[in-house]
This record gives sequence, structure tokens and C-alpha cells, in this order.
Amino acid sequence: MSRPEVIVCSGGGGVGKTTVSAALALALAKNGYRALIVSIDPARRLADAMGVELGTKARELSLDAGRGQLFALMPDPHNALRTFIEMLFEEEPASVERLLKNRLYLALEAAVPGIHEVVAMSLTWRAIVDYDIDVVVIDTAPSRNAVDFIGYPKRLAKLLGGRAVGWMAAIGKRTSISPEDDRMGRVEGLLVRALGPVARDVAGLFSEMARVRERFIMLNEHTSELLLHPDTRYFLVASLTVAARDDVHYLFRKLSALELVPRALIINSEFVPKRNWIDVLENSDEMTTAIREVIAALDEEDTIRKRAAQRTTAVFSRRYPNVLQLSLPFIEVVEPRNIVHALSDYFDIPALLAR
Repeated sequence: MSRPEVIVCSGGGGVGKTTVSAALALALAKNGYRALIVSIDPARRLADAMGVELGTKARELSLDAGRGQLFALMPDPHNALRTFIEMLFEEEPASVERLLKNRLYLALEAAVPGIHEVVAMSLTWRAIVDYDIDVVVIDTAPSRNAVDFIGYPKRLAKLLGGRAVGWMAAIGKRTSISPEDDRMGRVEGLLVRALGPVARDVAGLFSEMARVRERFIMLNEHTSELLLHPDTRYFLVASLTVAARDDVHYLFRKLSALELVPRALIINSEFVPKRNWIDVLENSDEMTTAIREVIAALDEEDTIRKRAAQRTTAVFSRRYPNVLQLSLPFIEVVEPRNIVHALSDYFDIPALLAR
């Protein structure tokens, strides 16, 4: 299987990032690609944007036009760890049963930071294999910390491959766990003494994880390769506010620290498409004062938006002269799905994939 193109969309809250990500995936499908849109946003906005029910298994969405296919995936953050365990141990049902009774696992189920992102990326890899995906669009959480998950899989693979896992797995296979056990080495005894009453649960958890160590490491290496590969494209989404510009600067620095350079800046709601219905009203014989006031207010809004757009694009051009800027319109519709379909027509897919 060849490596798919990977696009990661990130940005601050309120910039329309999920809608933009969905529109980009739809545009890719219209251009003949087998595209997958994945959301790791806990707010689960992707389902609203696409107008369908989404879950932990990728499903194909219908296209109004186009030569490709579009799939969508949106794992439930409330069941993230259990989903991950069931996937890891799909050939070890007895291990799943034991884990679900393990007190440490039950405590971790609601408290492991970043596990939702790890699960989402693992399920993404599975969907890529199952559906022979050409290009993946990943919609991150709307936060300045949204790109922190990039390094999670690599760190997890290193953790499970460490010596401590082997020690605890060996301890977990014993019928009794006591620091006075003659079979224990000095370091093992110290670990058990430090853990105290929960030593058996900790050892049991690591003993089960040792069963799938190789699969776990392989899975995390695959997802790390998707996120950290030099060809992975990071797109930053912004709106015309100062806060959104500041978020872009912050995310630029975060990605630079990982030696990743954003390929494109997508500025959402930068302009308003021509409103043909205004021409109809202005040329009508039934114009009223109220209608004229509404048209004047809309003209003023357009002027304000154009000034804000000029400031935003000027700032980005000065700071990031080599990064492509793509302008998207402000769409005057209510249904999120209609916004997604309208925005999809504004993406220059060959230009974006050439970056």
C-alpha cells in the first residue's frame, strides 16, 4: 500500500476549521481522490458539518458530483480508551475481559491525556488500509494545543518498548506480588514496594499490554509516520480577527519546534461573494426606505470585511512570505452541510497538493 497524502488542518476556536476541513475533503473527492476526513475535535462538529451520523468506523458519504469517494471518521472521546483496547486486543478477548476488571485501567479510562487523539489516529490508519485511501484530511481540536498530539504516538511506542514494561509484565505473571519475593531483583522489589497495594493492578495491566507490545509499537509507528513525514501538509486556518492571527503565529512556532513548516494559510470568510439578489432589489420599482437601509448596511459590512482582510493578508505576507494563502468566502446559508458544499468549490486542489 502506498502512503496517502496527509493534510492536517489546525487553528484557533471560532474560525470555522471543521467546516473548512470538511470542504477541503469534499473538494478532494470531487477531484477524483478517495478522501478521508477525520475529526479529533471532542466537540464533534464534523457530524453537523456533514449532516450525517458519524462514529468510530469510517463510513462513505454520498457526493452530489465528482469522480472520487469521500469517507468520514469521528471517534467518540468518551469511549476512546476502550475503543483502543478492543482494537489492540481484537485477537485476545480474554485479555480485554481481564483489563475491564483491572482497577488501574478503570481509573485510566477517564483520565489518560491525549488518548482520544491516539485512538483517532489509530482508527485513521485502519481506515486507510481498509478503504485504500488516497488522501487524509485531519481536523484537529480548535485550540492552541491542538498540535500537541503529533508527538504522542512516537512517545507511546518508546514507552511500551522500554525495560520497565518488561519488568512489570514479568511481575504480573507471578502468583504472588511481594517486595520480599526471592525471585525479584532489587529494582523490581523497589517498584513493588513503591506501588504498594496497587502493585498487582499495575503489574496486571503491563502484563496484558506486553501481549500486544509489537502490534502497539507498529501501530504507533505507522501513525507517527503519517504525522511526522516530511510530505505531510499542515494547513493553518484563520479568520479576520486579531485573536485568530495570534493563534496562527503561536501554531507556527509550535510546528517549527517539531521541524514542521505549514504549507498553506486558509483565511476563512475573507470576502462576500457577489449578491445577485441585491441587483434585483436595486432595480426594482418597489424599493422602500427599509430595503435601502438594509442594502447600505450590507455594503458597510463588505467594506469593513475588506479592510480587515487587507490587514490580515498583509500581516501574513510579511511574516510568512513563502506560505500559500487561500481565501475563502463568507457563505450566507444556515445549514452547515450547504456551507461545506459551497466552500468546496473554492479550493484549488492541484495548487494545494503541489506545495
